[in-house]
Amino acid sequence: MTAGNVRELEVVRGPGVAATLPAVLDRLGARRVLVVATDRALRRTGATRWLARYPHRHFADVVPNPQITDVVRGAGVVERYAPDVVVGVGGGSALDTAKAVRLLPPSRGEAERVLGGVAPVRPGQPPKLVLVPTTAGSGSEVTTFATIYVGTRKFSLDHPLVKADVALVDPTLTYTCPPALTAHCALDATAHAIESWWSVSASPASRDLARQALSRLVPVLRAGVGEMTESRRGALCDAAVLAGQAIDLTRTTAAHAFAYPTTAHFGVPHGLACALHLVWLLPLTLGALGDGTGRSTVDVQDIGRVLGVRTSADSGTALARLMSGAACPTRLGEVGVRAGDLELIVDDALGNDRTRNHPIALDRRVVLGALRSRL
Repeated sequence: MTAGNVRELEVVRGPGVAATLPAVLDRLGARRVLVVATDRALRRTGATRWLARYPHRHFADVVPNPQITDVVRGAGVVERYAPDVVVGVGGGSALDTAKAVRLLPPSRGEAERVLGGVAPVRPGQPPKLVLVPTTAGSGSEVTTFATIYVGTRKFSLDHPLVKADVALVDPTLTYTCPPALTAHCALDATAHAIESWWSVSASPASRDLARQALSRLVPVLRAGVGEMTESRRGALCDAAVLAGQAIDLTRTTAAHAFAYPTTAHFGVPHGLACALHLVWLLPLTLGALGDGTGRSTVDVQDIGRVLGVRTSADSGTALARLMSGAACPTRLGEVGVRAGDLELIVDDALGNDRTRNHPIALDRRVVLGALRSRL
């Protein structure tokens, strides 16, 4: 078991650390606890047993890609119950919901104003926050932002108070994740590592985190996710934390910008959507960076070495091979995207601020051609 501080966040990692939740709550002075998790997550993790001696309430309106309506309901519970500590248990969506309900007002109109950047977060000191991830990929347990959807439009609640006080990263909680979920989460972390590595906001510190994360992820994906050993589960959890710490420093880039409409309009799981777009973005981006026409000083060959390729042109094929080995589709056409849908995706993505963090300029015509090649 290891522990470390990332800014003001305490990250505790290792098999069995989730069972230390009562000790963490004692240390935080918990008198009333709000747990944010699905019913299934509570049953599967045994979190109810850990919370038994604390007055607590349960907010279960957690859905993939959190919607503003659910988050506002949770914010109302926070206002009425006034918990000392919020505990988020589950995958990235549950953790993002737990992060957001502490800071958003319980009025949808006001909450949308906060998400739009025209109103401040809820005044006063928010409840303490403990996050217990049950998947390995989103990195939400260590980031200073939470993703919230208003209909099909994605917003990021990005504020220093969003970050948790304690994250308990217990790989044993991921053992029951089915192969498809494990793969999608691993691909999400892979996208975080690659995008942070080449981001225009990258620094030596963030690139070191990204390199460490990707170096752990590639062997896990290469071995396949059908029969995950305990050591590979642990490596995946470590990689998710490292990649999350990397994007917390840099934020994401174009792969996420293209993934958001792909998820919102076609129901593609987020991590898979990111990877589907990285397949064409990798050779396009690394090729331009290698030619010296980008806005980043990233070592293209270093990324290639970790991916196991010698040329930028082979990078997308290498990622597609890893995806196939994890029984994931590699083409947009396989997840329901058709030629007539591409302009919708491109217009949405190129209007997203994540593209401004991308290390090369993305020409609409070139992007449309690349997308057509992936149908």
